[in-house]
Amino acid sequence: MRAFAALLLTLTMSVAAAGCAADADHRSPEEWLSMAYSGLAAMDQYHFTGAISMGMNEELMFKPQMFEGKVTRHKQLTIQSDEQDPVSWNPVDVLGKLNDANADVTIIHEGVTETESGAIKTLTIRVEEKSDVTTARWDSLLRQQFDDIAGVSGADTLIALNVSEKRDTILAQSKKELEEMLSRLHATSRYDIVIDKQRLLPIKMEELTSFEYERGGTPIKESRHTSVRFEKFEGSAEDSVQ
Repeated sequence: MRAFAALLLTLTMSVAAAGCAADADHRSPEEWLSMAYSGLAAMDQYHFTGAISMGMNEELMFKPQMFEGKVTRHKQLTIQSDEQDPVSWNPVDVLGKLNDANADVTIIHEGVTETESGAIKTLTIRVEEKSDVTTARWDSLLRQQFDDIAGVSGADTLIALNVSEKRDTILAQSKKELEEMLSRLHATSRYDIVIDKQRLLPIKMEELTSFEYERGGTPIKESRHTSVRFEKFEGSAEDSVQ
C-alpha cells in the first residue's frame, strides 16, 4: 500500500511539473512582453549596445549612430555615443510604454540563439505600438528639439554662422515649417524583441519607426531603425512578474 501511495505521489508530481512546463510554453504574447519588461526592470545592472539609422524614401540618410549604455542600481542610466548628438534611449521605459500601450503583440519566432555564453532557447515577439501614442510622442520630441535649437545653443550657432541679425526671421520660418509638418505627421512603431525563455529577459530589440508628413505640399516618408543588444546582466529577477 505504501509503495502504491508513493507511486501515486510521484505520478501526481510529474503531472504537475508537466503542467507547469506546458503553461510556460503556452504563455500569451502579452505575458511574454510583461515578463520581459518586469525581468529587465528587476536587474541591478546590465549593459547594452546599439545603433540608430535614419532613412528617407527607403534610402539611408546618414551613417548609423553607434551608442552603448549601462544601467546600475536599477535606474541609473549612462549612455555614450560616437557622435555629439545625445542619445536618449531607456530600455526599461521603452518596454514599459509598450506593455501599457500596444496595439498588437504576436509571437513571430521560436528557436535557439547563439550568445557569448552559448546557445539559449529564445522566443521573438513583435509589438505594434498604438499609432496615436507614437505620433504624440514624436510630436512632443520634435517640438522639444526645436525649442532647444531656438534657445541659447541655437543662438550661438547662428552667431557662428554670421547670421545672428536674421535669427528671428530664420526661427519664425523654421517654426512655420515645423507646424506644417506636425499638423500632418503620422508615425508608427514596430518592435521585435528576442527573449531568453529561461531567464525571461530581453537579449535583443529591433525598432522600426515610420514617419509620414508633408513639406511644402510634398508627401515625405522617413524611417528610423534602432537595433540594441543586451549583455552582462547582474542581479535577481525574483521580483519580476511570472
